[in-house]
Amino acid sequence: MVVVAFVAFRAFPQRTVTILDQGRTTTVEAALGPESRTLEAAGVRLGPGDRVVAATGGSHTSVAIDRAAPVTIEADGRAWLVRTQATTVGGALAEAGIELGAGDVVYVNGRRATAKAPLAAAFAALYPPPPGARLPAPAGTRIAVVRAVPVSVVVDTFRIETRTAAPTVAELLDELGMTVREEDLVRPPLEARLTAGMSVHLAKAKSVHLVLDGKEQTLYTRADTVADILRLLGIELGPDDVISLPLDTRVENGLSLTIALTREVEETVEQPIQPPVVYETDPTLPPGSVRIIPGREGIRVLRFRVTYKNGQEVARVQLPGVTVAREPVPTRHISGPPSAGPSAPLDAPDYSGPYKRKITVVTTWYNASHGGKSRDDPSYGITATGVRVDKGICAVDPSVIPLGTWMYIPGYGLCLAADVGGGVKGYHVDLGFPESVGDPGWGKRILDIYILD
Repeated sequence: MVVVAFVAFRAFPQRTVTILDQGRTTTVEAALGPESRTLEAAGVRLGPGDRVVAATGGSHTSVAIDRAAPVTIEADGRAWLVRTQATTVGGALAEAGIELGAGDVVYVNGRRATAKAPLAAAFAALYPPPPGARLPAPAGTRIAVVRAVPVSVVVDTFRIETRTAAPTVAELLDELGMTVREEDLVRPPLEARLTAGMSVHLAKAKSVHLVLDGKEQTLYTRADTVADILRLLGIELGPDDVISLPLDTRVENGLSLTIALTREVEETVEQPIQPPVVYETDPTLPPGSVRIIPGREGIRVLRFRVTYKNGQEVARVQLPGVTVAREPVPTRHISGPPSAGPSAPLDAPDYSGPYKRKITVVTTWYNASHGGKSRDDPSYGITATGVRVDKGICAVDPSVIPLGTWMYIPGYGLCLAADVGGGVKGYHVDLGFPESVGDPGWGKRILDIYILD
């Protein structure tokens, strides 16, 4: 028995076999013999297309299993599963006996690909292989072949014969690099499915350089004549309208056309309504004080008939009737009881002394040019008291502030009530400025002012 065992060992010596299969390593002790028995002993099963690479050194053998990848191929109306060692799309198709014709399109897992595209590109991007390694297609790969069909495309009078795998008319025209505008005519429509032998007709809109009422634009149209262009634009020419070409002029690509229309339109303009001032008394207020509650401007709407020629306004006539869109809200001027006597002295940067009372007023500004007189008029810039408008001269309502009254205006300084004005009513003081100053930036301010005498 010992001899037999020895002979058996001599005939079939034991060896260590390391099996590498899809990243898993298995080591077994096996007698020298066919690799298939060793793989069976290790529980490794080979499938169609799998390859075995073995290397032996002394008593150790390394076996690598190169698994074929399952790939589903769809072509010519059927689908089937193959197992392949191919690394490119074209290689897998060749193993399956599929030949690509002119215009045929291949999709790998729903994405368009070429025959030279690596099947494992997506897999390798996620799991980069070591240098020199060859990756087969990952499991679950699906290759779809869409066969090109012959179609013709007629653009105006130019005909193109081609083969395409595009599914729709729109994708065919895009594949050919053709831009389709809304004004172009396409038959069958863009969404139509392509079929073998289909003829697609594209009537391109013509480009017209149009100047309408002075505004330039590019118009794309299939109109045959200038009259057709006017109909498309909804224009009916009147006796005062001007057009650069006869109405029966044929429309060619690049045509230049100028149209100058005369038209009348009705326009509305909103204008503010200044709020009136309502004067009230309130015995509960401190003596000599004034409380002003601002009102709100109203809005009036005026209508005008406006005439335009070649886009420019040439006449504007106001139409009868004014609509009040919003009534003004009055400004309330509420006065307390009269002051009992002089107050404490006022201490200001440009005045220090007593004052009789303090009141709240609306202040505005004016100069000599606001009087409505020409500069050559002898009374230009002369106030109601005969003095010239300048800094320190103010216009007042004499029923509130008598002429000749000295006042102190914070931010302005001393002021003499020496003028009146049609727009100066109630608690309103118009501050004089020299004309050379221009707009002093005073605007309209509500202030507490001091009556000095």
